[in-house]
Amino acid sequence: MNETKIARYGNSLTVRLPAVLARDLGFREGDRVQIRRLETGIAIERPVRARLEERLATVHEQDAEISTGPALGAERFE
Repeated sequence: MNETKIARYGNSLTVRLPAVLARDLGFREGDRVQIRRLETGIAIERPVRARLEERLATVHEQDAEISTGPALGAERFE
């Protein structure tokens, strides 16, 4: 278990991850994480990315075409 300090960053507090731990977990500067409160402390997790199949299941069929009127210039849709 590693010990670290809590520091101030503007009006917020930050927890510094030791370089070895950050490297082992594959964290890089700018990565987004989720923080959850637990009964015994906190958990820091990477956001769960939806798999492509799950994301595609949320796509609904395309609505019928909508007429935009006659062409006014050199527009051409194929």
